Amino acid sequence: MASDEHKQLATIIKETHSRLRNDCRIYGPKEAWNRHVARTDDLQKYAISMQELATAHWDNTNLKSNENTYCRISWIKKQCYEYFMNGGKEKFIEREIDIAKKNNIDLNENNSVWKIIPALTNEYYDGDIGKRIKLIDVGSCYNPFGDDDNFDVTAVDLAPYSDRVLQCDFLNITIGSATIISNDSSTVLQLGRDSFDVCVFSLLLEYFPCPEQRYLCCEKAYNLLKNNGILFIITPDSKHVGANAKIMKSWRFVLAKLGFMRIHYEKLRHIHCICFRKCINKNVALRWTMLQTFPCYIRSGRIVKWIS
Repeated sequence: MASDEHKQLATIIKETHSRLRNDCRIYGPKEAWNRHVARTDDLQKYAISMQELATAHWDNTNLKSNENTYCRISWIKKQCYEYFMNGGKEKFIEREIDIAKKNNIDLNENNSVWKIIPALTNEYYDGDIGKRIKLIDVGSCYNPFGDDDNFDVTAVDLAPYSDRVLQCDFLNITIGSATIISNDSSTVLQLGRDSFDVCVFSLLLEYFPCPEQRYLCCEKAYNLLKNNGILFIITPDSKHVGANAKIMKSWRFVLAKLGFMRIHYEKLRHIHCICFRKCINKNVALRWTMLQTFPCYIRSGRIVKWIS
């Protein structure tokens, strides 16, 4: 049973989300977000509450009695180790090549990166050995990945709890040729395209009041990641694993439209843990959507109604 402190902290989180959604209904998503960003005192209170909840309450509840690796942060770390250090990346490159061949997808068409790897060469894979995994943690709050030497972390948040986290309005940040930090090293002014191995959205997307904003975040993640980079989406859900199966399928469908392939999924006690890989050829991801009868909503070529 939740303690009084737990309930008080959770109330602050819920009230902040509720105010943002109410403003969205009244003023529209853009103005609602501007009003939200301007409430600096409320944002700082939110950040303090999130840090306390995450470190003292939430992560501990997701530990399994017979396993010591299954809180949300350690789940992400485990998947990164398997992917970048234990052959996972190579396995999924081989799978992408196999899918492309079976579906007559031309891997060289508009994808110059394939031209440098006509075969799965050791030279291609050896390039990752000894390198730190470049990770951007969006909505980081207190930088939970910062103490792991395997990661080169860029931790960003709208209202950072810690000075180890850079201030960044991810919804409105510009993506350019390189990442640019302010002179006082406190704020991200621009993020670099195709520059990260991993993007983490841990308890982030549900923060935004409308589907278009969530979609925009995922689109930005796609642009920030290198080919073969991976996106983690962690989202809360205390129901049984099949209760929101349609929503989970919608996430997979929309992200496949962007060019992501889902490679791992696990339902923990209170959260869904999902990992998507950025395919080298977008058509490999799109091929799965062609087989689905899942209803979608498209405007101007973009699926905009999702993750309700």
